[in-house]
Amino acid sequence: MARFLEGLSKPGTTVIAAAAAIGVSSAAIYQGRGRDEEFAKPMDRAQKAARQASADLT
Repeated sequence: MARFLEGLSKPGTTVIAAAAAIGVSSAAIYQGRGRDEEFAKPMDRAQKAARQASADLT
């Protein structure tokens, strides 16, 4: 999951793209997120980092 979170934290990367990069479906990611708060939290942080990095580029 570290590779997924790393990819997700990059500006412009979607959950679909980050999931595909590690060979899993976005559905599997969202299912895992729904079942595991310890995965949901870092996923939220990665998405926030990507949004912040995008904002910093403008």
